[in-house]
Amino acid sequence: MLRFGVIAEGPTDQTVIENILLGYFADQEVDVRPIQPPRPLSETPAGWGHVFKSLQRKDHEGALQFNDYLVIHIDTDVQEEPGFEVPRREEGKELSVQERVSRVIEKIKCYIDIDYFEMNKHRFLFAVAVDSIECWLLPLLCGGKKAAKTTGCLEAANKALRKANENALSAGDNKFLRAYEKASRGYLKRKILNKARNKNPSLALFVNELDDLQGRLTANDLPSSQ
Repeated sequence: MLRFGVIAEGPTDQTVIENILLGYFADQEVDVRPIQPPRPLSETPAGWGHVFKSLQRKDHEGALQFNDYLVIHIDTDVQEEPGFEVPRREEGKELSVQERVSRVIEKIKCYIDIDYFEMNKHRFLFAVAVDSIECWLLPLLCGGKKAAKTTGCLEAANKALRKANENALSAGDNKFLRAYEKASRGYLKRKILNKARNKNPSLALFVNELDDLQGRLTANDLPSSQ
């Protein structure tokens, strides 16, 4: 069994990532466990700040005692805000999606003990969504160039869902967990995930990490916790 812990901004992000993991490793037994925020949810503390606070508490170290791998998710929509402070532009020019993701991953690593990370780096996976996890849903909901959007993705997803007579992901400031689970359900099928992965750039980067993990598993690189 492959056991994944997930530290994410919120429960809606967790459910999208869970469906991606279950679909990618559909031919294996997979257990996905939410670390931050924990379940059941008595309240829903969400946002990028809670990801950093979770790492400051060393939740990742506890998670890797009971899981083989840990996925850390964060969105880049506010990456330049105080406390996050990862520039998205250099010399007035917008950085590429890959460069932005790389720099955000380096920021995340700042909250992880260097020696601990070096010993366990093969067990970390980074799900950095540009600009938000809703962008990863667009390949399932939209055709053409809209599937590759990196801004305004929540609005685009809601519009597509309403057009299809489906429940929107959100209303006002409220996000609906069941709607996210249903909207991402297509990723439970590996064939659909493979078809969609390269339609959105930051989704492709995350699935590439899963490719790397699968390659190591195929080469019998067993998790260090086993």
